[in-house]
Amino acid sequence: MKIDIIHATAGEGHRKIAIAIQDAFARSGRADLQVRLLNCLDYASPALQKTYAPLYYWAVTNAPGLWGWFYEVLDHAWVYALVRPFRALTNSFHAKKLLKDIVENQPDVIISTHFLPPEILGRAKQKGLIHSKMISVITDFYPHTFWVNPGTDHYWVMAEETKQDLIRRGVPVADITDGGIPVVPKFKPTGKRGEILRSHGFDENRFTILLTSGSFGLGPQEAILEELKAFKDRVQCFVVCANNKELKALLESKTYPYPVKIFGFIDFMPDLMEASDMMVAKSGGSTTSEALTKGVVMVVMHPIPGQETRNVKLLKLRQAAFFLEEPCEIRAIVKSVLEDPAVLSQKRAAIQRLSRPNAAEDLVRKVLESR
Repeated sequence: MKIDIIHATAGEGHRKIAIAIQDAFARSGRADLQVRLLNCLDYASPALQKTYAPLYYWAVTNAPGLWGWFYEVLDHAWVYALVRPFRALTNSFHAKKLLKDIVENQPDVIISTHFLPPEILGRAKQKGLIHSKMISVITDFYPHTFWVNPGTDHYWVMAEETKQDLIRRGVPVADITDGGIPVVPKFKPTGKRGEILRSHGFDENRFTILLTSGSFGLGPQEAILEELKAFKDRVQCFVVCANNKELKALLESKTYPYPVKIFGFIDFMPDLMEASDMMVAKSGGSTTSEALTKGVVMVVMHPIPGQETRNVKLLKLRQAAFFLEEPCEIRAIVKSVLEDPAVLSQKRAAIQRLSRPNAAEDLVRKVLESR
């Protein structure tokens, strides 16, 4: 069986979810599988390759309100009806190589973790150019109209709320599985909290906070670290600056009256989540699903307008996280959990109800059973 898993490098989330699915296929024990992991931007025109991710980064850092406005406006059916022909035309121009590759390879199954491939390949399927079963793994907690495309056979989504949103958009209930967003197994709890803390020279008895903000390294970590000085005898912090070298250098130039360890881009985030009682982060679909799987309580800050604010909507509905608008609010949150451990326990119970730690394995099982 030939299986293509297609993502796009617009942020890290789409790629990480695709890798989690690829990893689950590798662990399935099926010797007859030919699995390819494709970045659709590698098959795009040079213009799209050079501008797609940088334009997204510029928008969310310099004009997040404008980005969010376009995101919401384009989700109105009548607006998208006007935009759709133009989108189809530009996608057809920029993604000729991707379509050519898929037509030549003729995979049995195409799993997309980004909304660009289903639009292009769905139209090709309707024309009879490809005959693959097409599955869209929606990587945020609520869908956008860009995800709903003719030719898609099945939608794999985060939760019942996501499923109901798709039904409202006209997708048949039989074509949707609310199986959770796939993550790799290393985000499952290991019970090694103490061992990890000791390896970093941290105290097992201190309340441990992980500060991170996605692959772009965005967020008010400096201000939050200042606020946490109020709990200097009780807290310790891991700080992940990702690709933001300026932020890392700034934080390293400062001293704190409590233990703080600062990192750049790392490959041991599961360990830091395992060791932490609380994680201050942005609400990207992949990162949030990883935190839910680990069982670490999130404090969501500065969600990117659009997809991340919709993720917040579900977390609020399920009471599965804390939220802050300004860095000073972290003080009240930490104070509440230090004074009453039941507050944290209630969040962890809500997380357990929302978490789908076996999403990748369940998706792979469904794909293999249907062929």
